[in-house]
Amino acid sequence: MLKQFLNHLSQNKLFEPTDKILLAVSGGVDSIVMLHLFGRTGFRVGVAHCNFQLRGEASHDDEDFVRSLCARANVPFHSVKFDTAQVARETRQSIQMTARELRYKFFDGVLRQHDYQYVATAHHLNDALETVLLNLVRGTGLDGLTGIPVKQQNRVRPMLFASRAAIESYALANGLVWREDESNASDKYARNLLRHQVVPVLQTLNPSLEKNLSETLERIHGASLLVDEEIQQFKRQFVSNTRSQMRIAKNGLLNSPAPAVLLWELVKGVGFNYTQCKRITETMPQSGKQFHSSTHDLTVDRDTLIVSLREQGPGGEILIDDALGHVSNGTMTLTFDVVDDEKFVLSKDASVAQLDYDRIQFPLIWRSWQDGDHFRPFGMKQTKNVSDFLIDAKVPMPEKKHVTVLESGGKIIWLVGFRISEDMRIDTRTKRIMVARIEESGT
Repeated sequence: MLKQFLNHLSQNKLFEPTDKILLAVSGGVDSIVMLHLFGRTGFRVGVAHCNFQLRGEASHDDEDFVRSLCARANVPFHSVKFDTAQVARETRQSIQMTARELRYKFFDGVLRQHDYQYVATAHHLNDALETVLLNLVRGTGLDGLTGIPVKQQNRVRPMLFASRAAIESYALANGLVWREDESNASDKYARNLLRHQVVPVLQTLNPSLEKNLSETLERIHGASLLVDEEIQQFKRQFVSNTRSQMRIAKNGLLNSPAPAVLLWELVKGVGFNYTQCKRITETMPQSGKQFHSSTHDLTVDRDTLIVSLREQGPGGEILIDDALGHVSNGTMTLTFDVVDDEKFVLSKDASVAQLDYDRIQFPLIWRSWQDGDHFRPFGMKQTKNVSDFLIDAKVPMPEKKHVTVLESGGKIIWLVGFRISEDMRIDTRTKRIMVARIEESGT
């Protein structure tokens, strides 16, 4: 097994020979074998042990066992005790999820404080099989079929090459001693139920289940990388992003052989599920429909799907006493300057307003637009409701709530980012020009 272990480390480039590795050792056979293999290789290691205090004295005995083992081997030992049940009650999470979060938070702290580069866990091939089966039962995409990642940021799994049977055989052959967790015998946990009831049936159908699984996971992982590359190519061609929005070209999705699957890959990270994605792609020929995740809105617009973070529009009213400097409102910033007519250069940029300064009454009010707002857009003789202007300008629904106006003397002088008022246009009588510019904060 030592040779397989070293090959696994090398082929997957888990870490460098000079790296310092923190081994997560519970005291069970898997982690004890991992510790023994590392001890035969000469890598610099330390051991981390979590006492979750869920099994009475047995939990404390596990901690004492691992501490004693490290003392005899002269390996640095780091341990922590958690009141896991109490934390689970406070956070209203399952014991398993709570333990996992506590464990990795502890590991990350030890990594930082003691200059370890990676934490190694003793997940093995059967753990990967059980993970795939659990994901299949719960429902999954391609990622859920790849099993457990060999390397994930600063977490490595150096035992994924080995089956549970091979690990136990190695432990017995080398006279290793380990601790048994009696909870592993209970079928009340889904993973144990699979381990005790389902996997043995699969092994009767295929005695080479673990070997075949390892090769299958390699192929699925490779296929997942290919799919990821295709998705990145699609993003480069059909997706654009701003600070708070993602726009997906509808024609790109419609020409895909699997629009719903592709859309789900694009938006699953912001909470949309696959059922929603199927409904969205079915309604794409229409426009105006909205769908919601817990944090985002997706609007089916004319040519794009607009995914935007759900947030309130710019809040309140801001009074502006003069035309110099800048003010911020939410994520937007208005900057002001005044120039005389000799320095004036006409700008066609919609984010810039050039207004007759001597017609402006201060203070100005910068606020969100409201129903009933109206103004006389530049170039028009009649007033127009802001709501109608935005419809005619084909402003998507999720963007409308972010539209603001600049008001002077009770009248709108600029629909910010769109059109100034005809009443403030520059003409032959203009002596001074106020230049206002709108930009997203931080850009």
